[in-house]
Amino acid sequence: MNVWMGRVIASLHRYLDHESDRALRRTMRFPSRWDRYFTSTMSLTDVYHYATLHYDHHRAQLTLR
Repeated sequence: MNVWMGRVIASLHRYLDHESDRALRRTMRFPSRWDRYFTSTMSLTDVYHYATLHYDHHRAQLTLR
C-alpha cells in the first residue's frame, strides 16, 4: 500500500508542478452531496487537496487504535 500511495503522490506532484497559477485558481461547480469534502464550487487547488482529505479519511478508518 505504501509503494502504491507513493506512486500516486509522485504522479500528483508531477501534474501539480506543471499547473499555472491561473489554472489553479479556476473553479467549477461540484455536486457537494457526493462527498463530504466537496463544496458547491471548487478550484483546481481544492481538487488537488481533496485527494489528501480523502486519503486521510480512509486511513483513519483503517487505523487500529
